[in-house]
Amino acid sequence: AGITSLLGSGVYTAAYPLHDVSSIHLLYEEWANYSVFYKYQPIGLVRKYFGEKIGLYFAWLGLYTQMLIPASVVGVIVFLYGCATVDDNIPSYSSIVVIISQSQFQL
Repeated sequence: AGITSLLGSGVYTAAYPLHDVSSIHLLYEEWANYSVFYKYQPIGLVRKYFGEKIGLYFAWLGLYTQMLIPASVVGVIVFLYGCATVDDNIPSYSSIVVIISQSQFQL
């Protein structure tokens, strides 16, 4: 009964399991668990289980996310500085550039 009889009668020539249960469990423990969010991705395991293209995608996604961290830190610092100095009467650099450019191009 089942796949064994279908293989024996020649309906199918071969049968392969869809997933390796031990690999799924290892990926869950090392990668798809909220308790390991701070660790590096196990790209080798992802590549072995999902293939080259998916492994490369997650490797690129991890690198891209890491490269966004410095930009986000600078953005938060600029935002907090803007919030702290919103009531100060200090002209910004962009308004100075507009004033200088208008004074140079008067006819």
